[in-house]
Amino acid sequence: MKVLVVDDSHFNLSVAKRYLEDIPQISQILLCDDPRQVKSIIDDYNIDILISDVMMPAITGFDLLKLLRSNKKYDDIPIIMLTSLDDMDVYKKCFDLGAFDYINKPFNTVELHSRLKVAIEAKNNSNNLKSLLEVTKKQNDELKVMNAELTEAKFSLVQSEKMAAIGQLAAGIAHEINNPMGYISSNFDILQRYYGRIKEFLIFLDHDMKNDKLSCGSDTCSSIKDINDKYHELNIDFILKDVDGIFSDSANGIKRITDIIQSLRVYARSSKDDEKGTNVLLELIQQVILIIKNEVKYVATIKLDVPDDIILYCNRIQIGQVFVNIILNAIQAIKSQNRSSLGTIKIKARSIDSNIQIEFTDDGPGILQDNLLKVFEPFFTTKEIGQGTGLGLSISYDIIVNKHNGIIDVKSEYGKGATFIITLPIVTTD
Repeated sequence: MKVLVVDDSHFNLSVAKRYLEDIPQISQILLCDDPRQVKSIIDDYNIDILISDVMMPAITGFDLLKLLRSNKKYDDIPIIMLTSLDDMDVYKKCFDLGAFDYINKPFNTVELHSRLKVAIEAKNNSNNLKSLLEVTKKQNDELKVMNAELTEAKFSLVQSEKMAAIGQLAAGIAHEINNPMGYISSNFDILQRYYGRIKEFLIFLDHDMKNDKLSCGSDTCSSIKDINDKYHELNIDFILKDVDGIFSDSANGIKRITDIIQSLRVYARSSKDDEKGTNVLLELIQQVILIIKNEVKYVATIKLDVPDDIILYCNRIQIGQVFVNIILNAIQAIKSQNRSSLGTIKIKARSIDSNIQIEFTDDGPGILQDNLLKVFEPFFTTKEIGQGTGLGLSISYDIIVNKHNGIIDVKSEYGKGATFIITLPIVTTD
C-alpha cells in the first residue's frame, strides 16, 4: 500500500513517516511539502492513500481536496486530513468536500494506526471491487461475443434445418412435376407423329386437286378410292379420335403442374415475421399436403376433417412451416416401422370458444414417456446422427407460442401413435 503525506512542515512530515513505518501493510511512504505537485505524484506512483494537512500556503488542504474530488479518476483514493484545529466547522467542511477521515495534530499513535487501518481496509475493498468490476466487464464482453456467436450459430442451424426441409420437399415436388411432364412429353411426341400423318394426307389431297383428278370424268371414282385408301393407310380416323384424349390428358397434366407451382408460390413467398393475414385453414393444409405429396403417398394416407369455414389470422408461411414439420415427423415415424401397409395421418380442426384447435394424429410408433417433455427442446432428436438437427419442432414451438400467442402440445402412448395439438386464438381484423 503506497501512502503520500502532504504538509508544508518538514517536521510534521518526518514525524508522520516515523509513525507510518510501524504499519506493516504500508509498503512505500512518499513525502511532499508542495501541494501543487500532489497530482503528478499520485499519477506517477499510483498512490493508494493520501494524508494532507489542512492549513498550507499557496494551496490549502481544502483546495487540494476540492481539486482531487472534482476528477473521478481519484474517487477511490481515501484522503485523510491533518488538522490541529479543534473546530467542528472544519471537520464538517472536510467531509463535505469528500474527505475520508481526519487525524488531529499532534499525532497520537493509537488514533493514527486506527484511522490508517480503516483507510487501508477501505482501499483494499475498493481495489477488490474495481478488480471484480473489470473481471465482470471482461466476462460481460466475452458473453456478448459468445451470445452473438450463438445467435449466428442458431440462425445458421435454423437456416440449415429449413434448407434440409426444402431439399427434401424439392425432391418430392420434382417427382410430382416429373409425372405429368412425362406424359405431356409423351403426348407431344405422339402429336408430332399424328401431325406428320395429317400433313401427309393434306398434301396428298392438295396434289389431287391441283391435277384436277377430282373433276367429273372417268377418273373421278378412281381418285376418290385413292383418297379413301390413303385415309385408311394413314389411320386418320383413329388419329382424330385419339387426339381428343391426348389434349384432355395434357390439359390435366398442365393443370397438375400449375397447381403444384401455385402452392409453392403461396407457401414459399417471402414475408416478414410480423406479416399476417386471413387464411382459410383448409386451403392452407391442402397446399401443404400437395407440396409433401410425394413424401407421404408411399407411407401413409392423410384423412382430413377440417371445415372449410375456419379462418386463421396468421403468417401463412410460418404456420405452413409448422404443418410441414409435424406431418413430415409423422411420415418419418411411420416409415421407421417398415410396415407392409400404409399408415394413417388424421388432421382434424374445430373452433372451441375463442380458439381454433388443430390436431395431427398418426398411428406410428408413438413417443416414449421420458421424451414427451423434450420434443420441443432445441437439438433434441431421436433420429440417427445426420438424419436431423432436432430443430423442426423447436422452430414450430417458437412460431406457435411466441409469434402467434398459441399453444402446442403433444400426447402419445408408446406403441399407439402420437397426437400434436395446436391451439390458436381466433383473431379478427375488424
